[in-house]
Amino acid sequence: MNIFEMRDKNEWRSKAGSLAFAKQSGFTLIELMIAGVLGLLLIGGVIQLFSGSRDVHSMQEQLASLQENGRFALSILDEQIRMGGWTELESSPQAIDISSSTDGVNDSLVVSYRVASGSADNLDCNGNLVTGGLIRNTFSVNAGNLQCQGNGGGAAQILVSNVESFQVLYGVETDGTCPDGVVNSYINQTTVQNTNLAANILSVQVAILLSSDIDVLLESKAGNYTFLDQQLAIAADKKSRRLFQQTIFIPNAVFRTVGTPEAVIECMISKV
Repeated sequence: MNIFEMRDKNEWRSKAGSLAFAKQSGFTLIELMIAGVLGLLLIGGVIQLFSGSRDVHSMQEQLASLQENGRFALSILDEQIRMGGWTELESSPQAIDISSSTDGVNDSLVVSYRVASGSADNLDCNGNLVTGGLIRNTFSVNAGNLQCQGNGGGAAQILVSNVESFQVLYGVETDGTCPDGVVNSYINQTTVQNTNLAANILSVQVAILLSSDIDVLLESKAGNYTFLDQQLAIAADKKSRRLFQQTIFIPNAVFRTVGTPEAVIECMISKV
């Protein structure tokens, strides 16, 4: 190899080294800024997606809790009200103690039934033994909690929380001559007491308005609710609300008021 060839090779190696050095150069400041902005946009999208999923999950959880609490409260009320007026003895008590019940922004309801004195099954709604035989369970709202207070002693038991309103109407029969066991009208506690129709109560309508524990709506909304004899205006907030309402028949009250079907038929025939 002559001196000229060696010189050409050295020049080629020098150029190749320069090219290699150029390829290994870093990013410019503008490129780094663009990459940073794109990274922030990507992270922001992920955070927004996570936040939206969390909000949807929280809303679904609150709605499920509202449904569960409402159904539980109605099931307890249904069981207790249907027991009203029941007895193992000859004389049955009046199903609803209307004089001890109240009518207001939140109503209260007192259900009575009797079992044999000293029976191990003679328990009130709190699970306490009632030695006298007459069970009286009082349903009322205290500090936003629907609770039941039995007459067997002990503190009241909370059934559900976040109660906006608890309302009760009483189905009464007004056929005085030949009662047929059919409800003629639904009236509140005050009207029942003023018209002396406590012994004519055959069914009960209950309504419970519940709200969520936390804010779940995207925007604040005001609400106007009309149920039974109550009209309730709710200030704008982000809580979700559900109304639960049910009519509960009292079989023992019907039997106590009407008697046997044969007696009803005989009474109707006698009036023809």
